[in-house]
Amino acid sequence: TYSSINTVLHHVSQNPHVQAALVEEVSNFKEPLDLEEIKNAPVLNAIMHESWRVDPPVGFAFRKSVKHSLEYNSFLFPKGCVFAYNIGLAAHQERLYTSPKSFHMERFLPCDHPLAESRWKSTIDPNQGRADYPIFGGGTHVCLGKHFAKLELRIIMARMFKYYNVEVRNNKKVYMPVNGWSVDFHLTKKTL
Repeated sequence: TYSSINTVLHHVSQNPHVQAALVEEVSNFKEPLDLEEIKNAPVLNAIMHESWRVDPPVGFAFRKSVKHSLEYNSFLFPKGCVFAYNIGLAAHQERLYTSPKSFHMERFLPCDHPLAESRWKSTIDPNQGRADYPIFGGGTHVCLGKHFAKLELRIIMARMFKYYNVEVRNNKKVYMPVNGWSVDFHLTKKTL
């Protein structure tokens, strides 16, 4: 979660229109926060999904073929073979994402959202956990903390941008122990 908070703060701070849209969305949230409202917040969710796509917190994952051997493109992989896959490469495929290394939250906005732009629209559903968006793994090997991590980040971002002006500085790309951004941030309470 620490990496996700910093990575979201980095991308939001680098894109003023994104920050403005997020502030507008969260300023309308009911109190106390409603789970369904924050789960279905299009801008907040698009920012989270795009931040994780551009800078996945975990770079690699491993799976073991335990039931049988596998043949693929004339290559034979024996039973028990361990497969490693690069999450960052999967999330940066040009055939799936226009300008894949650039942050564009519009990729994951609903088509009818006023900020949606067709040039960035992705057909990928980040909630499915498929090979084209494997941020939390997928299938029977999905991350057990996926839903909790999403909820935690939604609550933190909603509270932070609803009640505070957020100044981010000293952005630094980090790769270990997790991939993402290290940032310093200063919060100033808003007068409501």
